[in-house]
Amino acid sequence: MNHLLIHATLLFIFALLLFPVVVMFSTSLQTFENIFSWPPDWIPANPQWVNYFNVWFGDYQFSLPFFNSLFISTFTAVITIVLAFPAAYALTRFTFFGQNALLFIVLVTQMFSPIVLIVGLYQLMQAYNLLNTYTALIVTNCAFTLPMAVWLLHGYLKNVPVELEQAASVDGCSRVKGIIKIIVPLSAPGISMASIYAFIMSWNDLLIPLIFISKSEMRPISLALTDFVGQNVIYWHEMMAASIISTVPIAVMFSFVQKYFIKGFMSGAVKE
Repeated sequence: MNHLLIHATLLFIFALLLFPVVVMFSTSLQTFENIFSWPPDWIPANPQWVNYFNVWFGDYQFSLPFFNSLFISTFTAVITIVLAFPAAYALTRFTFFGQNALLFIVLVTQMFSPIVLIVGLYQLMQAYNLLNTYTALIVTNCAFTLPMAVWLLHGYLKNVPVELEQAASVDGCSRVKGIIKIIVPLSAPGISMASIYAFIMSWNDLLIPLIFISKSEMRPISLALTDFVGQNVIYWHEMMAASIISTVPIAVMFSFVQKYFIKGFMSGAVKE
């Protein structure tokens, strides 16, 4: 009976969480006139799949900002991991003066909103002639995602036993080789979490491209979604179709790395 109640509660919570997605998908298949009909038509008799075609290939040309965001977010995630992993490794494997203070400073950086720093960042990018460049978006996104990535990897690497590296060192393995062949594979779940975090933060960001990008051909997906808001009307059916398209990379990414979240956290245990 207890298991049945637990499962029923979980299904109810899952239904609540899934409801906005169902509404979004249903709206994306409606005509503009049917969106405001009452009672709502949850399952359209004549699904308008053409909405997706119009969004991707029509006047909006949504494919261009989609691939812009994919490019920006991918490079942000890769650079974030490349920089965060050595930092997190050093913080977990070495003892040095100011170690705890450095960790605290890394955490404090998350207290600053991008809005507070945006004026200084704009002046900095302007001074280096980086406005209207992908470099400005990638570098700025990395600056905001790097501290949290360091914290995520630091917390995970602390649970990877040092004895594994010591055993590898006894067998003649260098530190760098031990990191590549032992620590990195065991840290796959932590790396996956940090990279997904950096990717999603970059994918969803609106403020930074809004300030740094003025060329229409360089706009990411977050800015492109504002095109569906007219002066006196919002084209909800096409906006929802674009929103569904924008969630596809995140859903695909989670489907591929899901096994690491389950399997990886159980690996690396050493019995002393």
